[in-house]
Amino acid sequence: MNKKNELALQVLTLAVLASKGIKIARLSGNRNFDEKVVKAKMKSMKANGMLVPAIIVDAKKVIEAGLEIVDFETGEIISAADAARYVVLVDANHRYKGHLNLLEANKDLKDEEKYKGEFYLIYALNEEIAVSRMFSEINVCTNPWKGGDFTKGAKMVCKEPLPVLDFIEKLTDEGYPLPTASKWATFKGDITKKIMADAMAGKINDKLRKTNGLKRGERLLKAASEHLSKEVLKSRTLIDWAIKEYEEADDEQKVSVINSLVGFFSSLSKEKAEQIEKAKGQRGGDTKETIINRLLNNFYEQYTQSQSTSTDE
Repeated sequence: MNKKNELALQVLTLAVLASKGIKIARLSGNRNFDEKVVKAKMKSMKANGMLVPAIIVDAKKVIEAGLEIVDFETGEIISAADAARYVVLVDANHRYKGHLNLLEANKDLKDEEKYKGEFYLIYALNEEIAVSRMFSEINVCTNPWKGGDFTKGAKMVCKEPLPVLDFIEKLTDEGYPLPTASKWATFKGDITKKIMADAMAGKINDKLRKTNGLKRGERLLKAASEHLSKEVLKSRTLIDWAIKEYEEADDEQKVSVINSLVGFFSSLSKEKAEQIEKAKGQRGGDTKETIINRLLNNFYEQYTQSQSTSTDE
């Protein structure tokens, strides 16, 4: 009987796996650890233990699906030759990280204060489902991901060159919400978590393949980044304003509007940028978004008038 058949349908402990020579791995492209989540998991596990087992699959199956995995503790890439010595966490990465942190913290604690919890695991019950689909379904249905997590998962699974996905993944990895990243890439917010989850399962939406507007967004973001902070760029206010200016232009003027917006963002003075950065909503008055839009409208009008004057001269 092989190790997998012997352990199937059992709730396992790390000690049992270790006795079989099996170690824990994770997807190399899986979502980054959120320290707040890890600390919350540590607090819960120390108080209550582990209430639900983590789900695992054999590392060999994951590698055969074309996914890269790493040793959970060392971060070293695991080769196909070493795959038999590993299982991969499908979920519970934050819980496992919390478990390891609690064990590490035991070194400085008295015996009565130490964490004595065990970490429990179970093999995925449905072996017929594709590994990429499994990761998507489990993290959608049982432990919801944020938009950026789906983007990272889609980027990890998709082998087809997808420049739009690359750009969105870069932005979400920097903390941009998925809807905002989608707007910078496509001028629309319709590249959703659902589209990313489908991509993880091998169903690539045409919206990820269309690159006709990508350079437009890249140019605007590069220009806006020269003077405005990432916090402003990550909010939807700035890109929504730019999209409105673009959409209100006649078709034959749209290219020139983008060029004008790029010039406008690049020319923002420090004083004007600070006014946008420091805009705050007023109780009983205008919202922060309204104030920023008003500033952008005024500054853009000043810019276009100055350009018109210089052209006339």
